[in-house]
Amino acid sequence: MLNRLVGKAAGGFTLPEVMLAMGMSSLIMLAVAQWLPLLRAQTQESASLIRLEQLLGQTLFGIEKDIRRAGFCAGRCQGNALTLEVGAAKQVSCLSVAYDVNRNGRWETEVQLEPEFFSYRLRDGALEVQTGGPRCQGNRWEKLLDPGEVTIARFEVTKETSGTTPRYRVLLEGYWSARPTRRRQVDSLVAGRNHAG
Repeated sequence: MLNRLVGKAAGGFTLPEVMLAMGMSSLIMLAVAQWLPLLRAQTQESASLIRLEQLLGQTLFGIEKDIRRAGFCAGRCQGNALTLEVGAAKQVSCLSVAYDVNRNGRWETEVQLEPEFFSYRLRDGALEVQTGGPRCQGNRWEKLLDPGEVTIARFEVTKETSGTTPRYRVLLEGYWSARPTRRRQVDSLVAGRNHAG
Protein backbone atom coordinates (compact mmCIF):
# COMPACT_ATOMS: atom_id res chain seq x y z
CA MET A 1 0.00 0.00 0.00
CA LEU A 2 2.87 2.33 0.79
CA ASN A 3 4.48 1.46 -2.51
CA ARG A 4 1.48 2.82 -4.42
CA LEU A 5 1.87 6.35 -2.92
CA VAL A 6 5.58 6.61 -3.70
CA GLY A 7 6.04 8.61 -6.83
CA LYS A 8 2.69 10.42 -6.59
CA ALA A 9 2.52 13.94 -5.20
CA ALA A 10 0.67 14.10 -1.88
CA GLY A 11 -1.42 17.22 -1.19
CA GLY A 12 -1.88 18.90 2.17
CA PHE A 13 -1.07 21.91 4.31
CA THR A 14 2.39 23.02 5.23
CA LEU A 15 3.37 23.57 8.85
CA PRO A 16 3.18 27.40 8.63
CA GLU A 17 -0.32 27.17 7.14
CA VAL A 18 -1.49 24.88 9.94
CA MET A 19 0.04 27.18 12.59
CA LEU A 20 -1.64 30.22 11.02
CA ALA A 21 -5.04 28.48 10.91
CA MET A 22 -4.73 27.37 14.55
CA GLY A 23 -3.74 30.89 15.63
CA MET A 24 -6.70 32.48 13.85
CA SER A 25 -9.17 29.95 15.23
CA SER A 26 -7.76 30.53 18.74
CA LEU A 27 -8.35 34.28 18.39
CA ILE A 28 -11.91 33.67 17.23
CA MET A 29 -12.55 31.31 20.15
CA LEU A 30 -11.19 33.89 22.64
CA ALA A 31 -13.44 36.59 21.17
CA VAL A 32 -16.48 34.32 21.39
CA ALA A 33 -15.55 33.30 24.95
CA GLN A 34 -15.57 36.97 26.01
CA TRP A 35 -18.81 37.73 24.20
CA LEU A 36 -20.88 34.75 25.43
CA PRO A 37 -21.07 35.74 29.14
CA LEU A 38 -22.37 39.19 28.14
CA LEU A 39 -24.96 37.63 25.87
CA ARG A 40 -25.98 35.20 28.61
CA ALA A 41 -26.35 38.02 31.19
CA GLN A 42 -28.47 40.09 28.81
CA THR A 43 -30.64 37.09 27.99
CA GLN A 44 -31.20 36.35 31.68
CA GLU A 45 -32.04 40.01 32.37
CA SER A 46 -34.55 40.07 29.51
CA ALA A 47 -36.12 36.81 30.66
CA SER A 48 -36.39 38.16 34.21
CA LEU A 49 -38.16 41.32 33.04
CA ILE A 50 -40.50 39.32 30.82
CA ARG A 51 -41.34 37.05 33.76
CA LEU A 52 -42.04 40.11 35.94
CA GLU A 53 -44.28 41.60 33.27
CA GLN A 54 -46.18 38.31 32.96
CA LEU A 55 -46.61 38.12 36.73
CA LEU A 56 -47.97 41.68 36.87
CA GLY A 57 -50.16 40.96 33.84
CA GLN A 58 -51.70 37.88 35.46
CA THR A 59 -52.42 39.88 38.62
CA LEU A 60 -53.97 42.68 36.57
CA PHE A 61 -56.09 40.14 34.67
CA GLY A 62 -57.66 38.95 37.94
CA ILE A 63 -58.55 42.52 38.88
CA GLU A 64 -59.95 43.17 35.39
CA LYS A 65 -62.13 40.07 35.66
CA ASP A 66 -63.65 41.31 38.93
CA ILE A 67 -64.30 44.78 37.47
CA ARG A 68 -66.09 43.22 34.48
CA ARG A 69 -68.24 41.08 36.78
CA ALA A 70 -69.03 43.94 39.17
CA GLY A 71 -72.73 44.67 39.35
CA PHE A 72 -74.01 41.29 38.27
CA CYS A 73 -77.15 40.47 40.21
CA ALA A 74 -79.79 37.79 39.69
CA GLY A 75 -82.37 39.91 41.52
CA ARG A 76 -82.45 43.33 43.19
CA CYS A 77 -79.13 43.88 44.91
CA GLN A 78 -78.70 46.89 47.19
CA GLY A 79 -75.68 49.19 47.25
CA ASN A 80 -72.88 50.13 44.91
CA ALA A 81 -71.32 47.38 42.85
CA LEU A 82 -67.99 49.15 42.53
CA THR A 83 -66.47 51.67 44.91
CA LEU A 84 -63.19 53.53 44.74
CA GLU A 85 -62.01 54.79 48.13
CA VAL A 86 -59.73 57.80 47.93
CA GLY A 87 -56.88 58.14 50.40
CA ALA A 88 -55.07 61.17 51.80
CA ALA A 89 -52.99 61.67 48.64
CA LYS A 90 -56.17 61.96 46.50
CA GLN A 91 -55.30 58.59 44.94
CA VAL A 92 -57.53 55.55 45.00
CA SER A 93 -56.45 53.60 48.05
CA CYS A 94 -58.91 50.74 47.70
CA LEU A 95 -61.04 49.18 44.96
CA SER A 96 -64.06 47.15 46.02
CA VAL A 97 -66.39 45.21 43.73
CA ALA A 98 -69.49 43.14 44.37
CA TYR A 99 -71.32 40.60 42.25
CA ASP A 100 -73.92 37.94 42.92
CA VAL A 101 -71.84 34.76 42.76
CA ASN A 102 -74.49 32.37 44.07
CA ARG A 103 -77.32 34.05 42.08
CA ASN A 104 -79.61 34.52 45.05
CA GLY A 105 -80.49 38.12 44.19
CA ARG A 106 -78.41 39.95 46.82
CA TRP A 107 -74.79 40.77 47.65
CA GLU A 108 -73.90 39.10 50.92
CA THR A 109 -71.12 40.24 53.22
CA GLU A 110 -71.24 37.28 55.58
CA VAL A 111 -68.51 34.66 55.49
CA GLN A 112 -69.54 32.02 52.98
CA LEU A 113 -68.06 29.50 50.58
CA GLU A 114 -68.42 31.82 47.60
CA PRO A 115 -67.65 35.42 48.62
CA GLU A 116 -69.41 38.21 46.76
CA PHE A 117 -67.25 41.20 47.74
CA PHE A 118 -63.69 41.58 46.50
CA SER A 119 -61.43 44.43 47.59
CA TYR A 120 -57.93 45.36 46.43
CA ARG A 121 -55.48 47.77 48.01
CA LEU A 122 -51.80 48.68 47.96
CA ARG A 123 -50.17 48.56 51.36
CA ASP A 124 -46.45 48.72 52.21
CA GLY A 125 -45.33 47.68 48.73
CA ALA A 126 -47.72 44.73 48.53
CA LEU A 127 -50.97 44.37 46.62
CA GLU A 128 -53.55 42.86 48.96
CA VAL A 129 -56.94 41.30 48.34
CA GLN A 130 -59.83 40.68 50.70
CA THR A 131 -62.70 38.39 49.77
CA GLY A 132 -66.06 38.46 51.45
CA GLY A 133 -65.44 41.52 53.58
CA PRO A 134 -67.76 44.52 53.43
CA ARG A 135 -66.13 46.96 51.02
CA CYS A 136 -62.60 47.86 52.08
CA GLN A 137 -63.18 47.14 55.75
CA GLY A 138 -62.14 44.07 57.66
CA ASN A 139 -59.01 42.26 58.66
CA ARG A 140 -58.90 39.34 56.20
CA TRP A 141 -56.39 40.87 53.80
CA GLU A 142 -54.04 38.54 51.93
CA LYS A 143 -51.06 39.46 49.78
CA LEU A 144 -51.48 38.57 46.11
CA LEU A 145 -47.72 38.43 45.48
CA ASP A 146 -44.80 37.58 47.75
CA PRO A 147 -43.37 40.98 48.86
CA GLY A 148 -39.98 39.33 49.37
CA GLU A 149 -39.94 38.62 45.64
CA VAL A 150 -42.02 41.40 44.02
CA THR A 151 -42.66 44.91 45.32
CA ILE A 152 -45.63 46.84 43.95
CA ALA A 153 -44.77 50.51 43.56
CA ARG A 154 -48.07 51.74 42.16
CA PHE A 155 -51.67 50.57 41.99
CA GLU A 156 -54.07 53.05 40.39
CA VAL A 157 -57.69 52.80 39.35
CA THR A 158 -59.30 55.76 37.62
CA LYS A 159 -62.81 56.02 36.23
CA GLU A 160 -63.08 57.20 32.63
CA THR A 161 -66.07 59.48 32.21
CA SER A 162 -66.57 59.35 28.45
CA GLY A 163 -69.06 56.94 26.90
CA THR A 164 -72.21 55.30 28.16
CA THR A 165 -70.61 52.27 29.79
CA PRO A 166 -68.37 53.02 32.76
CA ARG A 167 -64.74 52.28 32.03
CA TYR A 168 -61.86 51.99 34.46
CA ARG A 169 -58.16 52.38 33.80
CA VAL A 170 -56.17 50.03 36.03
CA LEU A 171 -52.40 50.46 36.36
CA LEU A 172 -49.98 48.20 38.17
CA GLU A 173 -46.25 48.93 38.48
CA GLY A 174 -43.75 46.73 40.25
CA TYR A 175 -40.21 45.45 40.42
CA TRP A 176 -38.20 42.52 41.72
CA SER A 177 -37.47 43.30 45.37
CA ALA A 178 -33.78 42.49 44.83
CA ARG A 179 -33.53 44.89 41.84
CA PRO A 180 -35.61 48.03 42.42
CA THR A 181 -34.16 49.89 39.43
CA ARG A 182 -35.67 47.49 36.87
CA ARG A 183 -39.40 48.31 36.95
CA ARG A 184 -42.23 47.13 34.79
CA GLN A 185 -45.71 48.59 34.37
CA VAL A 186 -48.89 47.07 32.99
CA ASP A 187 -52.19 48.84 32.49
CA SER A 188 -55.57 48.16 31.03
CA LEU A 189 -58.84 49.89 30.20
CA VAL A 190 -61.75 47.78 31.47
CA ALA A 191 -65.43 48.25 30.70
CA GLY A 192 -67.91 47.56 33.50
CA ARG A 193 -70.24 45.15 31.71
CA ASN A 194 -72.99 45.09 34.33
CA HIS A 195 -73.31 48.87 34.64
CA ALA A 196 -71.10 48.97 37.70
CA GLY A 197 -70.62 52.66 38.12
